[in-house]
Amino acid sequence: MFHRSTTDTDALLAQWEALGTALGCPANAWMKEGQHLLRSWQRWPRAYHNASHLQACLDHWQTVQNELPGALEQPHAVALALWFHDAVYWPWSAHNEARSAQWASRFLSGQPLPPSLVRTVHEHIMATCHNPGVLQGDATWVVDIDLAVLGQSDAVYRQFERNVRKEYFFVRWPRYVAGRSAVLQGFLDRPRIYHNEWFFYRHEAQARANMRNALDALKAGQIYA
Repeated sequence: MFHRSTTDTDALLAQWEALGTALGCPANAWMKEGQHLLRSWQRWPRAYHNASHLQACLDHWQTVQNELPGALEQPHAVALALWFHDAVYWPWSAHNEARSAQWASRFLSGQPLPPSLVRTVHEHIMATCHNPGVLQGDATWVVDIDLAVLGQSDAVYRQFERNVRKEYFFVRWPRYVAGRSAVLQGFLDRPRIYHNEWFFYRHEAQARANMRNALDALKAGQIYA
């Protein structure tokens, strides 16, 4: 049931190293933490929230940087939030975001970084709880990037639904159907899923179609896979 991500961890570590260099952080402690992070991102029972998801998020971050220069107010804070946002992930826990944010704050507070940046990273990570409400500034980009998978191709989305079920293997089917349906319907009931126009026009329609299909499959007693 558990499949380790096939993402190139050396490439991820190189990205982490470049981020630390840009921030002026000591290399030894920085790289040790990067290795610690990647080990956590690859732990059981992750099937979706793994290093592949991290790499996808960083790819979206880079694409936004390339196509919309200046759109991110603090691009390094956004990158750090993406690195840490699922650093702690246990499907049965309601405290993953809080614990991930605490991890980020502990480590970053020991680096030569402004306290304001550490607070911003913490706030960005907590925004990935995806509770309804108004977000502002770079937090909207962090959330849109985290939710980008919802608006990917049908094939990618089907794999996403399969992997989510793998992570929740311990939940009996009737309860899973009820819980997953509530999550999907909650997103569909929002006026819009993506905050930024760049994501909205590229992914909103596909995300809604994907989630409606997933809901229909659950109603028929199946995973949309």
